[in-house]
Amino acid sequence: MDAKSSDGPAGATAQSASRPASAKNGSNPRKELVREQLIGIAAELFESKGFDQTSMNDIAQALGLGRSAVYHYFRNKEEIIASLVESESRTPSHELEAIRAAPDLSATEKLRRAIVSGITRRLSEGSRFNLLSRLEPQIPDELRPLYDKGRRHILDLYVQLIEEGIASGEFRDVNPKIAAFAVIGMANWTSRWYSPRGRMTPEEIGVTIADFAIQALLGKTSPGVDERAVRDVADGLRDQLAALDRLLG
Repeated sequence: MDAKSSDGPAGATAQSASRPASAKNGSNPRKELVREQLIGIAAELFESKGFDQTSMNDIAQALGLGRSAVYHYFRNKEEIIASLVESESRTPSHELEAIRAAPDLSATEKLRRAIVSGITRRLSEGSRFNLLSRLEPQIPDELRPLYDKGRRHILDLYVQLIEEGIASGEFRDVNPKIAAFAVIGMANWTSRWYSPRGRMTPEEIGVTIADFAIQALLGKTSPGVDERAVRDVADGLRDQLAALDRLLG
């Protein structure tokens, strides 16, 4: 992909994205709010029109701003997607790091919270993390290392959570990397079939997926799991999938 843009000064890089927002925009809350709105609208346009086909003028019109006003926040659209990649690659990692560092939680509870938090965030309305995953093929080449680094870090943190559970005797002896891939895959796949019109909330889906994942790692029935509740939410999942089948004809 051509990383240059004809919509303004070129040269957006992962390094420019890594600068703190406060350093770019000061501490003005209104400016930061507009900046976040701009990133969200631009991401939606990148997905619907394509990154190459979206201009800075398109973004300005969608936001209701003049084109020159948009340049006050970003020099070009490469800087916008760079900021999206940076924030949506790092935020999940920070959440996982905080969960893993919690001294009063068992490995099982840490993994449960990690899965529920991740799925809830992914399926929440307007999730930019979910938008970014759909934009993955359009990420400029110079931003790919930053994006891949964020994904690898998330994988490493899940591996560490599972290794902790194996070491404590909570989880059976499995290959922690393969198990981590399986857990992340279950979580990521939810965005392919989830419907906000379904009867289950993102958090309820997260709890169900977490129970499935943890049961597989425990290899036995956990006394802390309400099996009837799991069956109820599993029925809800089937309803969502049936609705998706009808939608797809």
